[in-house]
Amino acid sequence: MKRIVTTSWDDGNKLDLKLLNLLNKYNLKGTFYIPKSSELKSLTDQEIKLIAETQEIGAHTLTHSDLTKLSSAEEISKEIKGSKDFLEQLVGKEIKMFAYPGGKFDSRAKQAAQKAGFIAARITKQFEFSISQDKFEFATTIQVYPYPFRKRDENHYHLSRFLFQPLQNSFFQILKFKLPKKSFFSWPNLSQALFDYFLAEGGIYHLWGHSWEIEKYNMWNDLEEIFKYVSQRPNCQYLTNSETAELN
Repeated sequence: MKRIVTTSWDDGNKLDLKLLNLLNKYNLKGTFYIPKSSELKSLTDQEIKLIAETQEIGAHTLTHSDLTKLSSAEEISKEIKGSKDFLEQLVGKEIKMFAYPGGKFDSRAKQAAQKAGFIAARITKQFEFSISQDKFEFATTIQVYPYPFRKRDENHYHLSRFLFQPLQNSFFQILKFKLPKKSFFSWPNLSQALFDYFLAEGGIYHLWGHSWEIEKYNMWNDLEEIFKYVSQRPNCQYLTNSETAELN
């Protein structure tokens, strides 16, 4: 039975270096999806090269644009192919993977990613343990994100319904996979329960997130707890996103 553990990290924030150190500490593999420029991107070219020494670099458009809002196929192609060309020139390696900014895509974006020469493209759909037959909708298992409630912040302080969104998004999935009751109460509990399900059933355990968001919600200790839990399992393969896609 195949069991693959993979991770991915979006946006190219300076805090990706902290993720890099944690991944290497626990011998885990990750793919870092980095745009050429955006408000969120703060890695320097040298830091991107450093990440590329031990982990995978993936493309994330030139400007972190919502591809579904671009008016022409030419604009979409420029964003996608341009990001591949930029990163390949920078790190001196083939860039095989692409991630749609914000997980937003349409048929035009998928076609452009295929035409650009990527082997797959990651989306943000969760609670998946396999790659669909369409590798340009490469889904994930769980995001590093506050759970069961989103913590209040300056942008959503008065939106009480928004605070319950993480639990609402996960409630029926917990029931579907018959996860233990403790899964309702914390992000580490839910992550561990999904990993235990994956160990029993096989497939792909794909953890993803944003380093700036992990910092914002003070989740580094939770993340390291999960890294410890999922690492060094003798019956698992630890692969980058592209290595995972190539095996499926």
